[in-house]
Amino acid sequence: MIRVLIVDDQSLVRNVLEEELNKHSEIKVIGKASNAAEAKTLLPTLKPDLISLDVEMPGMSGLDFLDWLFANFPTPVIMLSSYTEVGAQTTAKALQKGASDFVHKPNGTEEDFLRMLNELTYKIKKIGSSSIAGQRTPLSEKRITTHESTTSQIKLIAIGASTGGTQAIDYILNQLPNFLPPIVMVQHMPEHFTTLFANRLAQTSGFIVKEAANGDLLEDGTAYLAPGDHHLLVRKLAGRMYLEVEKFDKVSGHRPSVDVLFDSIARAGLASKTLGILLTGMGRDGANGLLAMKEKGARTIGQDATSSVVYGMPREAFELGAVEKQASLNDIPSEILTMIRFK
Repeated sequence: MIRVLIVDDQSLVRNVLEEELNKHSEIKVIGKASNAAEAKTLLPTLKPDLISLDVEMPGMSGLDFLDWLFANFPTPVIMLSSYTEVGAQTTAKALQKGASDFVHKPNGTEEDFLRMLNELTYKIKKIGSSSIAGQRTPLSEKRITTHESTTSQIKLIAIGASTGGTQAIDYILNQLPNFLPPIVMVQHMPEHFTTLFANRLAQTSGFIVKEAANGDLLEDGTAYLAPGDHHLLVRKLAGRMYLEVEKFDKVSGHRPSVDVLFDSIARAGLASKTLGILLTGMGRDGANGLLAMKEKGARTIGQDATSSVVYGMPREAFELGAVEKQASLNDIPSEILTMIRFK
C-alpha cells in the first residue's frame, strides 16, 4: 500500500484526487493539506510514502517546502505543474532540488483531466513502490579535483536518465572537472523543460552546457542535452563527432530516447571510445542500447537500486548484462574518472 499526502491549495483538486486515487487498491490517500505550512504539521504524524505537491501555492513556496522536506522528512515528491512558463521554471528547479517527477495539470477538458489522473496514478505506483525515503546516502558536496591528463582512451561520455535523473545529472556534472571529453545526454523531459534544464546546468556546473542542435560539433568540456520531443544521435565524419537532432517515431516509448542515442554511438563505430551511463528511471529505455555499445567495446556504468529514485532502466540493463560497473550516485563521478583514466 502506497500512502499518499496531497498538498494543493484548491479543495476541489484535493477532494477529486483523493476520491480517484483511492479507487486503486495499491494507493491510499492518508492526508490532505491546503498549503506547505499545513503539510509540515501533518508530516511527523502521517509519514507518507509519497507526496503529490502543487507547484504554485500561496505562502511558503513549493521550492522552499522541498528544501525543508528533504532536510527533515526525505520523501518522494511528484509535482503538479501548470503549463505556464512560471510553472515550468518552478518545476524544473524542483526536479533539480530532488522532486522525483511531475505531471501537468489538466487544461480544463475532461479528456485532459483523465490524462492527468492516469499519468499521476501510474507514477505514484512506480515511484511509491520504489520508495526508499530516508534510506539514501547523503550526496557529497565536494567537487572531485584531479589533474588534467592526455592518457584517456575515452573520447565521449553518453548519459541516459528518466525519473529522478535531473538531480542525478546535476550532481554528476557538479562533481566532475570540466576538462572531460564531450558529454551527450538524454533526459526524458518535454519541450521547453529541456531548455530550462540545460540553462540551469550551465549556471551551476563547471561545464559549458547547451541544448543540442543539429550539426553541433562535439567539443571537450561541453555537455549537450537532447531537446524535448526530439531524438539525439551522434555521427562521425572526417574524424569529427557531430550531432543530429531528428523528430521521428518514439522509440522504447520515448522521444527523446536513450536507446536512439546509444544505438547511434554503436552504429557509428564510436563505442570502443565511449563511456555509457544509465541512470535512474522507469521502464527499460536505454537497456538495449547500452548492451549494443558494450558489445562493441564501450565501458558502461549503471546506477544501483539504493540510490535510484526508480530502479527500472538501470535494472533492465544490468539484467541484460549491459552494465560493467554498478554504482551508487555518490560513487558514479569517481567511477567515471577511473574508467577514463584520469584517476
